[in-house]
Amino acid sequence: MLKFTLASRHMEGGTRERFFYEWSIIHVSLMLTTPSVMQLFKRYVQHFNVADVTDDMLVYPLSPDKWESFAEHWVDSYQGVIDSVHNREYVERMQAHRFGSHRFITSVSNFETIYQRQDFCSGGVKLIHFLKKNSGISQGDFNQRFRSVRAPKVQEGICSAGLVRKYVQNMLIDIDPAIFKGSLFEFGSIGLYAGIEEFWFDDISDVARLHTDVRALNAIRSSEPGLIDAGGSISMVVNERVVWDFVTPGELSPRPAILNPESLEAAIDRQGYQPWELRPRAAEVK
Repeated sequence: MLKFTLASRHMEGGTRERFFYEWSIIHVSLMLTTPSVMQLFKRYVQHFNVADVTDDMLVYPLSPDKWESFAEHWVDSYQGVIDSVHNREYVERMQAHRFGSHRFITSVSNFETIYQRQDFCSGGVKLIHFLKKNSGISQGDFNQRFRSVRAPKVQEGICSAGLVRKYVQNMLIDIDPAIFKGSLFEFGSIGLYAGIEEFWFDDISDVARLHTDVRALNAIRSSEPGLIDAGGSISMVVNERVVWDFVTPGELSPRPAILNPESLEAAIDRQGYQPWELRPRAAEVK
């Protein structure tokens, strides 16, 4: 399984509040009533940035691009990523509703859970590091050393110390940028960051502990040489909202009504999504 992820922000002339409203309500409503979306995305997670976080709380600074959202889509395969942005249903229903910036951080990655507390459940405060690789290594070398060097140090210095609830590494795979041509995401920054790591915390006040705890900070800094360009890496602090999940034991969501052919949603879908309100009613057709 792969993750297709997008970091974004509100469009020019818009507001963060309006962007979050449309993304969390209107966008989700469209997704839940589009059959191909519900078949392709096995898990969909939204992340909303915490506005009052400052650079002095973080190991890596916030981005000057002021990213506000991070979307996570789980798909079965690389083809699933392509289908999700070019499927006719997706284009006709989702792309017509434009509510955010045309700029993105776009990535497709493999992922691995390095650490998870026994009582873990999804949601809550997360710190996301977008890691730029050292210019002297390939993506393949980065992926190997990210797992073999970075992960053990973080496991020992941060996870074993009880500072986080969960730690996940995402390793980018090579993708052809042309797969996004003509989609909402064709202007995204693809491959800008070689890896993405996610930390779950009990509370927002705990985020700064990675910066202030000597053992935690050493685990991060000692794993950077020859691997990570610290000056080019950035952070996001977010609240996680799992919209649906069809794959995680203990957190499974009910199947959406659109996939039930007997549901009202399916009946509406069968009518199509052209401007039906402009068509003559049956009684008016001679």
